[in-house]
Amino acid sequence: MLPMKPIFLTLAAALSVSSAAPDGKQLFTTNCSACHMLDQMVVGPSLAEIRSLYDGKADEFVKWSIAPQKKRPGAIEMPSMVHVGEEGLRAIYAHVMEVSKGVVAKKQEKGDPFAASPTRTVRPQVQRIFMPNASPASIALALDDTNSLCWDAGTCRLRYAWTGGFIDGFPYWQGNGSSLAKITGTVKYTEVASPFGKGAAVKFLGYNVKGGLPTFRYKVGEQMVTEAYSPVSEGEGFVRSFAVVTKAPLVLDFPAESGAAITTDKGKLEGGKLTLTPAEAAAFILTFSLK
Repeated sequence: MLPMKPIFLTLAAALSVSSAAPDGKQLFTTNCSACHMLDQMVVGPSLAEIRSLYDGKADEFVKWSIAPQKKRPGAIEMPSMVHVGEEGLRAIYAHVMEVSKGVVAKKQEKGDPFAASPTRTVRPQVQRIFMPNASPASIALALDDTNSLCWDAGTCRLRYAWTGGFIDGFPYWQGNGSSLAKITGTVKYTEVASPFGKGAAVKFLGYNVKGGLPTFRYKVGEQMVTEAYSPVSEGEGFVRSFAVVTKAPLVLDFPAESGAAITTDKGKLEGGKLTLTPAEAAAFILTFSLK
């Protein structure tokens, strides 16, 4: 008969893991960062304003998040966050209260708050905004003053990349989310489908931002994927860094007519098809030249 103590310890450890507190920062990034910035209103109020409304009122914050209503004219009604659960919403509340300490909300400006101007160029820049030819979960990314792209969190893939400018988001802001942002450049690269192929289920797991540039995390079937972007050192194009956890050789398809010259630091690239061993797929870099 096996001794009971190790079994009890194993059960206790399992219960400890399963009851770990939710990560408020990660939940905020996945569920809230699309519409709420730290110190200025875009789609929804800033975190600084939320703090002024709900400081010391966690119960009211949770109640509102589960069953929000239209509160102010000219603003988009917030969707219910009931899927996050009360414990998760309280973790988000704690995160919002912590990061907004001492932050003063900026006065809302007219026009696109992210557009480059002679006195203000915010680059790189990530925006969750409605984009042409993409799902409502699209993300616009300005890598620098020249290169930009649209990444679709709904389908977990790059949609297209363009050069010459970023976006004019004012139609979106003015229309309270009923209109699309406009591209202020020329589309040079388009991916008509995921390079991972069709058929496999995808699941978006969120993204982190470091130095203004996002790293996306998602699953394609059983494959765990991390994908990051940066501008080329000079000129037109972008660098795409992947880390894919897979047990089988990985084949990615980049059609030759997509509009970019592609080079890789790993694997074999022929006719737009990149073949990698599982070891190579664990970390590889693709460079897309747009000319």
